[in-house]
Amino acid sequence: MPAFDPARVPFLARPNFVLELRYTLLFSTVLAVVEGGVIGVIARNAFDGVVPRTRLNFVVALMMAAPEFANISSFLWTALAHGRPKVRFINHLQLATVALVLLLAFVPRSEPGLYLLGVLVVLARVCIGGVVTLRASIWRANYTRLYRARATGSFSTISVLVIAACGLLFGKAMDLWDQSFRVLIPICAVAGALAASSYARIRVRGHARLLAAERADPAARPSLNPLAMRRVLTSDRAYDAFMTSLFIIGTGNLMLSAPLVFTLKERFGAEYLGGIAVLNTIPSLVIPWFIPLWARLLARVHVVRFRAIHSWVFVVAQAVVLLAVVTRTFWLLYLSSALLGAAYGGGTLAWNLGHLDFAPGPRSNLYMGVHVTLNGVRGIIAPLLAVSIYEWLESRAEGQGAWVFAFSVVLCAVGALGFVTLSRVMGERAKSPPREG
Repeated sequence: MPAFDPARVPFLARPNFVLELRYTLLFSTVLAVVEGGVIGVIARNAFDGVVPRTRLNFVVALMMAAPEFANISSFLWTALAHGRPKVRFINHLQLATVALVLLLAFVPRSEPGLYLLGVLVVLARVCIGGVVTLRASIWRANYTRLYRARATGSFSTISVLVIAACGLLFGKAMDLWDQSFRVLIPICAVAGALAASSYARIRVRGHARLLAAERADPAARPSLNPLAMRRVLTSDRAYDAFMTSLFIIGTGNLMLSAPLVFTLKERFGAEYLGGIAVLNTIPSLVIPWFIPLWARLLARVHVVRFRAIHSWVFVVAQAVVLLAVVTRTFWLLYLSSALLGAAYGGGTLAWNLGHLDFAPGPRSNLYMGVHVTLNGVRGIIAPLLAVSIYEWLESRAEGQGAWVFAFSVVLCAVGALGFVTLSRVMGERAKSPPREG
């Protein structure tokens, strides 16, 4: 496929591009195991009847939000990696992730086993959060803005397709034999180890200059104290406003997944494959079709303008979920999953690259640290809020928990309006990408 052809990137970037393609193909099998739409459905079904329902729902919600709230550790990784070789540091995090995922294959099916499962998933996502936080600076060094969006789109496309395929495999296998994860997870771990060996050979262009710039700029030096992010936000009001809107819409999106897992099981009777198809496979299959479209837009405009357009897809998708659940119309969930896939296609690009439109070069890790830390904060708040509202509504009348999705719709709409307002305030600055140099 043209998107994966190394000839489409500059000559000097091709070796790294090939290595990252290979790494992404293999490591995405590991990511699939701890993907919220996969592990959440597996845990909800596997431990049903073993753990009390309300307790199980809260643990499942926390596991599904683990990719987000684990990012609170981002300032730790930013501080530890400051001025140090980035590829080597990231490689250690990748190997730790593989080890933690491998341990999931040996978790017992009991209440303590559920809690152990939750701890391992969170720790794995903490390590993955470090990879995500640090790799943006490598992409910035290795690819120009135009090719960065294309390269990231290619990596994201491979990742979501592999995760979708693995999700289907896990769902079908678990429906046939509910212990099949004990065989499949070690296979994924082996693939992850091979991926890490490929990533270790990546070279960063101008790495010495990058490390020297980090060490020489006192303002770029991160603190182990997460509250240090306030210094970034107070000194960059546009980024502060951008993060506020992102926090609101992100909370709305994070409130969706866990209640949807419960609803699929309790309202529609979906098992492993059905739940994974709605929550993971359909969105993942749609994402690659929209990544190239969103990548072209992101390459032409500031991320604020991008979000002002892109965010409304999330609003529509959330509204369709609400309609599907309230009317008990299962096929509408397929439509909502496809719409969410279209939204995630743009979201994965803006999530990884958007902070670079605000961050001065040597401070890119610091800005990314603020971004993912705030994502971690809402990752703690959103699932607990969503499950609490769901359980409260269900306690009032069976089936009323469906209205928890109305809260998600409102929050997404408020966040989208925030991006529109910020785009208007920024004026011409939002209509074109910032200069790099």
